[in-house]
Amino acid sequence: MIPAIFFVSAGLIFSQANDKSGEGAETTEKSGAAETAETSQTVRSLSVDDAVELAKKNNVSIARSQITLDAAGRTKAHSWNSISPTASLSATSSLPVDSLSDDKSNYSASLGISASVSLSLSANLYTTMNAAKIAYESGKLTFDDAVKSVELGVREAFYGLLYEKENITLQEKNLEIAKTQYNNNLVKYNQGRLSEIDVLSAEVNYKSKIPTVESVLTTYQNNLASFKQTLGLPIDEKIELKGSLDDMINLNKITVDEKTIKSSEIKTMEYNLETAKNKVLEKRFSAFAPSLSATFNWSDSSWYLGYDGTAPDPKKSASLSLSASIPLDGLLPWSSRNDAIDSAKDSVKDLELQLEDKKKDVLRSVQSSLRSIRQSQESIKYKQANVTLAQKTYDMTAEAYNRGTKDLLTLQNAHTSLLNAQVTLKNETLTLIKAILELENTIGVEFGTLGK
Repeated sequence: MIPAIFFVSAGLIFSQANDKSGEGAETTEKSGAAETAETSQTVRSLSVDDAVELAKKNNVSIARSQITLDAAGRTKAHSWNSISPTASLSATSSLPVDSLSDDKSNYSASLGISASVSLSLSANLYTTMNAAKIAYESGKLTFDDAVKSVELGVREAFYGLLYEKENITLQEKNLEIAKTQYNNNLVKYNQGRLSEIDVLSAEVNYKSKIPTVESVLTTYQNNLASFKQTLGLPIDEKIELKGSLDDMINLNKITVDEKTIKSSEIKTMEYNLETAKNKVLEKRFSAFAPSLSATFNWSDSSWYLGYDGTAPDPKKSASLSLSASIPLDGLLPWSSRNDAIDSAKDSVKDLELQLEDKKKDVLRSVQSSLRSIRQSQESIKYKQANVTLAQKTYDMTAEAYNRGTKDLLTLQNAHTSLLNAQVTLKNETLTLIKAILELENTIGVEFGTLGK
């Protein structure tokens, strides 16, 4: 059985002393300071699911992906607008320069209004609307991928911080034991029961571990700040991560049904193939399909006034014209439009080959991940046994050292072996967690599904 490992709260590691100066301040000021101190010590407790929900609400990349998806939805909704009629209204007037002279016998002024409405219809309307639909569906997939990518990053960062937090605890425990050994040896030396070289060795061993503790603390603080930014939290907000890596050790057999794989990479390739096939149809419509157009014109130039106040007969007109055009380039095998069709077909064939290769690549990646997970699980079993053995060895060595049958160096080596075994087990646990998360992301299932 693996020995229990005692962890200190990360909040205690990074706590700051309260400022107790200014005892003679006014009562109201003391109350305000107390409230501020209480607020500053408020700690947000986060589980991995809490962190994921925060990231989904506040993460910048998700917000940007939502803007892109909204734009694709707007394009899809308005993809029919090519048949929207074109309308125009114009007015003209004329006032001859002669009208400014005294002789106004030739004076005349006129005002005319005209309007037109035109409408065009072609077979490419279908391909345009279909392309917008495919682009929107692909955009939804891209948005979902962005959300899953953020969730994957948050989960990996969360468990990485748990590892660093527990590593801090192990390193601080190691430092505490080294300090205790040094203090005990110092007492024995003062009592004449131990040589000076053993005291110096214990002191060096103790002080050499201080930089290690400071280093892991700094790394944790830096990564924690990046984690807060990902969640959209203030950098100075205090958070406490709930959970333990030991709770996440998953030694259950993990299998994947190849038929249930929903890889986003494969789906993206399928959307690309649909787009390419739609492009072929568009080129065919351009080469062979007729286009229709209708135009209605109306004009009124009856507002005419001569010098004598008379006006000519009203001049109003209206006309409707219909036209149809059929391209003939498609009948020529060497025409540019036929070449465009062939090029579009080539793109389809190329994407079909890429899609088949991508399916094989995803399957290979899944199988490789499963092998890595099984290897990691077996490694954890070995390292759990190694921790148990190292703990027993250290306990026996410490007892022998206290009886005087083992020297200080042997005791230090035994404790170092125990620490290395514990850290190695934690690291392998993190490796297993990340491997399972990556596999879940690859096959397109919800995180936490595998191994239940």
